[in-house]
Amino acid sequence: MDKVLVDLKKEVDYSYEILIGTGFIDREINCFEDTGTALFLVDENVYNLYPKLFSRVCCFVYKAEEKRKNFDSVKDILSFFKKNRAHRKNVLVSVGGGITGDVGGFAASVYMRGIPFVNVPTTFLSMVDSSVGGKTGINFDGVKNLVGAFYQPQKVLIDTGFLDTLSDEEFMSGFAEVIKYAAVFDREFFDELKKSENLKSSDFLRYAVRKCCEIKAEIVKLDERESGLRRLLNFGHTVGHAVEIDSGHTVKHGHAVAIGMYYEALFAFRKGEADKKVLGELRDVLSVYEYDIDYKINNETLFLDALKSDKKATDSKLVLAVAPHIGEGSIVEDVSAEELMECVKESV
Repeated sequence: MDKVLVDLKKEVDYSYEILIGTGFIDREINCFEDTGTALFLVDENVYNLYPKLFSRVCCFVYKAEEKRKNFDSVKDILSFFKKNRAHRKNVLVSVGGGITGDVGGFAASVYMRGIPFVNVPTTFLSMVDSSVGGKTGINFDGVKNLVGAFYQPQKVLIDTGFLDTLSDEEFMSGFAEVIKYAAVFDREFFDELKKSENLKSSDFLRYAVRKCCEIKAEIVKLDERESGLRRLLNFGHTVGHAVEIDSGHTVKHGHAVAIGMYYEALFAFRKGEADKKVLGELRDVLSVYEYDIDYKINNETLFLDALKSDKKATDSKLVLAVAPHIGEGSIVEDVSAEELMECVKESV
């Protein structure tokens, strides 16, 4: 038998910068305009709020909704690329929240087998979490983010000035992810979050964005493909995604994650995987910011199917990220989806 080796053992540097500031994005967009190679995917709300930013660039305006996070939207974006004769020297600049970044990044990853893209997050949630790390994707067959790719951006541009036009609901959706980072990775940071007056400080918000980006950058460096450490970032997301689906996406992602963190912490405590103090401290900090953590399941079959469809599941069991102590994370395997759902049901 003949054998031919395809030797792919080589170092590829996908490193990139995250630039964080206030009021600099117009200069960056002007620079893209000068190159003549940038195509823009812009969230419809952002486009309407900042029309002058995009008046001289080639734009595809996207209505970012969970129900439109699908193949049809990807097809429309790919058609936009083709219509504008995009090639591998073009770059996609994705401007918007997490949905826009996920869909745009996925479209960039498959067009001509990959063109560069830049993330410009405009929501607090996308600034502190989804814009960094290279997770792209769409929902499929009722399962959140089932289809996608790990595809790193060329750079991430975070202008906190976008937060000035963000609704309170969207802002608090993002802040839940900040609490997640602190609960699993940084005890001192968690203690700082107990002071709700910090939300009134633009300096603190910029600090929180940088802190979360630093934590995630280190995690992605060590575990880009989510085979180990990166799974801890899913704290609150197993139950959270089920809440989103069960509620018909009327509960926004971050608010669902807040619910998920509490119930997953409660489940971990009951199983002896987390200290009781974790449950109390987590409940207290969520209460400070008035998160509604009580959730009544609407459709048990739908909720259970959502749990079992979790991408971290193995066979019929779940893999759950928990916080044994505040500032520390661990993974619990072989979790029963039925038991986890019962924990949610019993606590309402």
